[in-house]
Amino acid sequence: MGRVQAFEVEGLDLQFRPNDHTPPHFHAVKVGQWEVMVDIRATTKRKLVLSGVKAWSRDHRSDASEQRVLRTLVVDHREELLGQFHVEVKTDEQRRRDRSPQ
Repeated sequence: MGRVQAFEVEGLDLQFRPNDHTPPHFHAVKVGQWEVMVDIRATTKRKLVLSGVKAWSRDHRSDASEQRVLRTLVVDHREELLGQFHVEVKTDEQRRRDRSPQ
């Protein structure tokens, strides 16, 4: 797993998974509470776009301040995040290409 290098958020583990899928995204994990997949391209200044959410209970959800911080950082560091996604992540499509005979 590759850690997001563009920024850090206290209390969150931000990571790229090496064998993942598109659209370009990273995982934000608040250990023992929740995990979200943040869509890098679709997130805007006004909306944090999540391509998946896992909460371990109803009491454990990301709050508005965590979402606001992530939203702002994704927009401010979008190009760097996209670059790291393409270096760190081998998508389903890339794995299929690698398996096909040349």
